Amino acid sequence: MSYSQSNTAVLNWPITQQGKKIAQQFAQHHSHSAIAERVRRNTLAVWVMHDFLNALGIATDLATSDSWNPVIQLTEDVADLVVPDVGRLECRPMLTSTSTVPSEVLTEGRIGYVAVALNEVAEEAALLGFTAEISPTQPQLKLDQLRAMDDFPYHLQQIRQQVTDQELSRLTRLSQWLEGHFDHGWQAAEDLLAQYLLVPAFRRRVSASQHQLSIKRAKPFNLGLGTEKIALLLEVEQSEATVVDIAMGLYPLEEDIYLPEGLNVRVLDEKNTVCLTAQARSMDDYLRLYFRGYPGEPFRIEIALGDVCIEEYFIL
Repeated sequence: MSYSQSNTAVLNWPITQQGKKIAQQFAQHHSHSAIAERVRRNTLAVWVMHDFLNALGIATDLATSDSWNPVIQLTEDVADLVVPDVGRLECRPMLTSTSTVPSEVLTEGRIGYVAVALNEVAEEAALLGFTAEISPTQPQLKLDQLRAMDDFPYHLQQIRQQVTDQELSRLTRLSQWLEGHFDHGWQAAEDLLAQYLLVPAFRRRVSASQHQLSIKRAKPFNLGLGTEKIALLLEVEQSEATVVDIAMGLYPLEEDIYLPEGLNVRVLDEKNTVCLTAQARSMDDYLRLYFRGYPGEPFRIEIALGDVCIEEYFIL
């Protein structure tokens, strides 16, 4: 290992026996010696960063990281580590003062790139520093251009705040619907889905003590597969001071009679727990789900078909 000292303070971190064991197990999945060695080193770099972040109280998700997938390891030179609610961090093992970053890493998008020098004899790694981005025209990680690891927690905090701000900007506030204020893109359901509103089965069956859901708005989506389009419909009513009733429906639009087979919809809470789910069969002309929540409670609706996934964020 040969690298020159950068302008940043080097942070040394131990390589644990558990990390070495996992790296060796991953390497054994690959018969080609060069690939096995690449996977082993990438795994060690990712594990060290995972260990470091966990010591700071920052959660990571190894299981969903591409670097932890034996199939992806075979075809791509990736050393990513998923930081939930933030993004993917690339942990590049460094042999010299400059390392070329693989194109697959640049195209997938990263929240940052950390340079990791492995000293397996001493059973420790040096976290040499990080950079927030790398230009595709100059795909190199250079030690003399890195920021100090002392700045890294603040970097993650900034990105997490940006993600939060983006999600807040996408929030549809259903309480405002009850006051007659509607978000851009949400149309009167009668204008978009008149043919379905005339079908008796569309209406939710309620007891005499309940009120019919009164606010109906719909939003069209293109699934990106030819001309297939669908509409998401929400009916909202606050029947009690502390409870909001929601009826959610998916309907085909334009010339389509049925929803695309395999279309999946999920309702998730603020902890990403799947609360409700439904999937369209070959001749389903709608999907409907009913649920209720409390004012101020956030939730998310995911609509997925193949590689297409549409997410809509709401707060009651």
